[in-house]
Amino acid sequence: MDDNQNEPRSFKLKFDFFKNRNKGASKEGTQGFKEKMGDFKDTIVMRDSNRKGAHPVITILATIVIVFLVFFITLPALNFMSPEFYSFLIMTVLVYNGLNFLIGKMPVFRTGFVSAIIIGLLIVVPTVLVFFSHPLFRAKAYAQLIPVTDANFGDTVKEISYDKVPVVDREAAAVIGARQMGSVQEVVSQFEINDNYAQINIEGIPVRVTPLSYSDLIKYIINAKNGIPYYVKVDMATQEADLVKLVNPLKYSKSDILMRDVTRHIRFKFPTKIFGETNFEVDDEGNGYYITSVLTKRIGFLRGTDVQGAIVTNGSSGESIFYDVADVPTWVDRVYPSDLIIQQLDFRGKLTGGFINSIIGQKNVTRTTQGYNYVPLNDDIYLFTGVTSIRSDSSNLGFYFVNLRTKEAKFFSVPSADEVSAMNSARGQIQEKNYTPAFPILLNIKDRPIYLIGLKDASGLAKMFALVDAENYQNVIVGNTVQEVMNQYNIRTDTSNKPGADANERSILIEEIQSVVIDGNTHFFIRAKDDPVIYAGTAKTLGPAMAFAKPGDTLKVYGNPRGDQFDILEIRD
Repeated sequence: MDDNQNEPRSFKLKFDFFKNRNKGASKEGTQGFKEKMGDFKDTIVMRDSNRKGAHPVITILATIVIVFLVFFITLPALNFMSPEFYSFLIMTVLVYNGLNFLIGKMPVFRTGFVSAIIIGLLIVVPTVLVFFSHPLFRAKAYAQLIPVTDANFGDTVKEISYDKVPVVDREAAAVIGARQMGSVQEVVSQFEINDNYAQINIEGIPVRVTPLSYSDLIKYIINAKNGIPYYVKVDMATQEADLVKLVNPLKYSKSDILMRDVTRHIRFKFPTKIFGETNFEVDDEGNGYYITSVLTKRIGFLRGTDVQGAIVTNGSSGESIFYDVADVPTWVDRVYPSDLIIQQLDFRGKLTGGFINSIIGQKNVTRTTQGYNYVPLNDDIYLFTGVTSIRSDSSNLGFYFVNLRTKEAKFFSVPSADEVSAMNSARGQIQEKNYTPAFPILLNIKDRPIYLIGLKDASGLAKMFALVDAENYQNVIVGNTVQEVMNQYNIRTDTSNKPGADANERSILIEEIQSVVIDGNTHFFIRAKDDPVIYAGTAKTLGPAMAFAKPGDTLKVYGNPRGDQFDILEIRD
């Protein structure tokens, strides 16, 4: 009994003994580990402080060389408003640390710790700025990036003659331009056509232009001394292309290399400018230039992209001049990138009522339609696009017209069918030909917005044309030429047959006469000698004698002038 009572006590004593022994051992072990780690740390720090390697100046110089080579290749803007600038700085820090680790003698851990802090700031600071620049906080600022004024369509967009209506898009221009390469033997094997094809105005005529480029490196070496002698010009109204010789050959271009690459050339002249798109243009004297948009940020240093100005580079001499937006020469047509304009218009339509409204409720929220095109007005190029509600129902609330040189923006409140509906309506008129409708351009014909749509065959060229009434897209006229569809439209919409305020009498000498049956009525079209105007009238108006008229006859006509057409009301003796 006593032995049994003493057994638990004896076990407890033994357990306490081993417990205290293990505790002491654990304590001694922990202290030993800390001491060993301390010794190891001191050894590493001592060795890190006493590293053998190249002098710090050598490491810095090597870093500068590598960073310069990266800059020479990637050409980042050295501007705190540019996201690529922060990436460039982070790369610089990493390159220095890598070289210091491999060949340097500076303490790796100490340098790495400082570098980690710098990289952290280069990541955190832009991230915070971007976060607080979100439309959630700055919706009003985004909506005001592009000011838009309301305007009357008929008063603002003037009628243009059929021979100045642009019908060639970039795809068709490339096809037409490629056919001209064989016209000049000296260039056909040495150069190829650049795919820029920017739309501009030359002496009031809408054209697409693009320079030639060197075929390959060998051709560049052979021809670089003389430069690029030609550019391709495609007339957007006639669909004709010419290989035009420049007044001075291009010595700077996108196909040149090293310091003659036009982007690298202007980067070293303007290292802090943020570049947008670069387009080739030709002034009225035939000199080739590159126009580069210079961007800035309007919201929180890193958001709200806008255009600050443009760099105009002479493609022959390399002279590059920066102009503020207000001072850009008037012969320049394209300063604002089209995609940037569309983005700003969408910000305006989406965020005018605030960020919450753009998500919930969506009162008066609009967006641009699925595409855009260009219209020449007053010797400038205007981007046009439709405006529809955020829940699009194949209809437009109106149209935006934006000047690509000044960013002057106008809104025309014209309820109409959207561009895609008009394209489908035009396709339906000639579905048996399987033509593809191009994105339309918007014209003013008799103070009404009318879509002109090119109908392209498999080669990408416009073979037929359609006029679609924007307000009534079921009203479609299809013809083989722009002149034909415009004449038909004028006839169908002329219901008065009354003299206008500017009606007058003219004597004309018939050079050519054609008759066309439209809606069951015979219409005569007369071209007079030394007169660009087309004279038109119906058989009922002109009388039976018109059936016997022939070239060489002289007629005295009375009627209404309508731009490039004269509507004959009667023939006088």
